[in-house]
Amino acid sequence: MSGADETSTPDPRLLDAGGWRRLVPWLNVTEAGCTAGGAGFMAVDDDALGRAADSLHDQGWFALPPCLPPDLIDGLGRGISRLAALGWPPVFIHVFDQAWALQAALTPLARHLLGDRFAVLPHLWAWCVPPVAGARGWPGHRDLIGNSVFPGGIHMTLSLWVPLVDATLDNGCIRVVPLPVERALPDRLETMIADGRLAAEPEAIGTPLPAAAGAVLGWRQDLWHWSGRATTAAAGPRISIAIEMQNRAFDAVAEPLIAAGHGPRMQMRVDLILRALRTYARMESLPGQLPIDTLAQEFK
Repeated sequence: MSGADETSTPDPRLLDAGGWRRLVPWLNVTEAGCTAGGAGFMAVDDDALGRAADSLHDQGWFALPPCLPPDLIDGLGRGISRLAALGWPPVFIHVFDQAWALQAALTPLARHLLGDRFAVLPHLWAWCVPPVAGARGWPGHRDLIGNSVFPGGIHMTLSLWVPLVDATLDNGCIRVVPLPVERALPDRLETMIADGRLAAEPEAIGTPLPAAAGAVLGWRQDLWHWSGRATTAAAGPRISIAIEMQNRAFDAVAEPLIAAGHGPRMQMRVDLILRALRTYARMESLPGQLPIDTLAQEFK
């Protein structure tokens, strides 16, 4: 069965919770959905949240130091590594309860930046960039075309990015064009890229954002950003996960909006993952087939 066929007609074996548990035995799968708050919230104080909000307003991005539950970060990182080693796109980490627990752990930050009425967007992705010279995540892009911030600094949506291992200059950390830098350009950034005045990954005006495992990076969804490339000095893969959130005061950017802390039922998890594979196939090379047979194997 081709990758395209698998995303249009899901193989029922993808719903086998037992198979996923055998594949990654240190993570959980609750078929009927779960309350995903068991890992606890991020460890962040009001001062740090205030600095994040200020940086988001002034620069278009922020970075918080490691503040997420270490066991959760380690388990997810090892889970993505196992999936990638067996040929699974890392986005399948969202089969497991812990991926939804990570969203719940970010609740204090989401409430501070988006208000109490926030929800998780169904835009799931994760990466395992190999430590091979030239390997990289996604090329230059914006997560949302159009307004993501409205008068008074009210954010409609927000992108969050969590490194599950250290993201370094050598394994392809995120790069951004800060808001003041872009606003000082003589023309629209996309126009300058199109006519050759800027590269799609404009290193000369970009800011690299190395971050330790368990840190939280975030940016307004109209900020230009990209993945750096791995070098020969990379000590290991760059493993990370992305989460997008929305202020419910605005019409939904995408459906279904998901309440943080409530991992959906198994069918919805698989449906969202397969939707992501269709949506983001243009952003990176994906396997032509899914290694379904590995779900029947025992691993240690």
